[in-house]
Amino acid sequence: MRTSFSHILLTSKLLAALMLLAACSNSDPGIDEEPFDVEGRGVFILCEGNFNAGNATLSYYNPTTRAVENAVFQRANDRRLGDTGQSISLRGGTAYIAVENSGIIWAIDAQTFRVKGQLTAGQTEHMSNPRYIHFLSDTKAYVTDLYAPYITIFNPQSMAYIASISTQQPAAFGYCSTEQIVQYGHEVFTNCWSYSNRLLVLDTERDALADVIELTGWQPKSMVLDARGKLWVVTDGGYETDEDSFGDNIPHLYRIDAATHQIELDQTLDTDEGNVQLATNHDATVLYLINNDIYRMSITDNHLPVRPFIQAERNDRGIRHKLYGIGVDPHNGDIYVGDAVDYGQSGVVRRYNSEGSLIDQFRVGINPNGFAFK
Repeated sequence: MRTSFSHILLTSKLLAALMLLAACSNSDPGIDEEPFDVEGRGVFILCEGNFNAGNATLSYYNPTTRAVENAVFQRANDRRLGDTGQSISLRGGTAYIAVENSGIIWAIDAQTFRVKGQLTAGQTEHMSNPRYIHFLSDTKAYVTDLYAPYITIFNPQSMAYIASISTQQPAAFGYCSTEQIVQYGHEVFTNCWSYSNRLLVLDTERDALADVIELTGWQPKSMVLDARGKLWVVTDGGYETDEDSFGDNIPHLYRIDAATHQIELDQTLDTDEGNVQLATNHDATVLYLINNDIYRMSITDNHLPVRPFIQAERNDRGIRHKLYGIGVDPHNGDIYVGDAVDYGQSGVVRRYNSEGSLIDQFRVGINPNGFAFK
């Protein structure tokens, strides 16, 4: 049964307040904060956890030694990361983590994992459930939102709220979501995922909505920009079940010219069993797509390959694991894949080389969904 938007938003803010109190208090009284001092290359792995469980965690992996440290945020700060870790971004020696259901953005030192600053929903005019962060400069960043029809602008150095941009989007079942952000020139594109088929174009010089692109498929889930200035977008098709029906459950892959906003390619995909995601290699000439398995294609191709590049693991009953996140190391092209297994147990990260050969695998937290490379 669906509830009203006001009820959803009130519940969300109450949960965010409770989670923030939990996050800002010591989760393990009497246990000292652990010192960390990691140098050189490394990979942050954000584990989303389970909704309303407050069990999001952060892991750190050394690709040279293959050593992994789990729950480093909690261990370094003696406090929980929060509820539903949505995304992680690195800039200037600082890692920024959006914890969606807690309504908080953490800024942590990328070498010590210690908290340097934070921005909470209560410090802003409209931010409710932060999703993804995009840096326009050292002192200006956008953050998208699950419920609020606004993009929040903040200063990533001071973690101070600056302003909000109205997306002018009507609520659908209580959601006005904006998700990932990619930039082309002075414009940025963001996808409206929940119950929508729209991409929004924002003018970063005016901090205002400039255009809307409507797709034939529902729920644009992930986006990347390639080396030719083409925007690739994958949709998950919505949800078609016995109890709840929205969309047709048919994913689409789009190629859009970022300069003209015109759709150039629209390919339907096999029905997704888990989570669709896009990533590119270091020079944005190769695409990687999670759609049950992992597919690879050149940006000059006009059709996704029939056979997967990497196949998802299967359990002893032949059921495919749930691939949940993907990231490509810009240094050497290694591919990191987050395997949620069954969404309930500790997830697995698998590291492949650029040819798809398995290099390493290790356990992390629940539902690994994001990677940031230091």
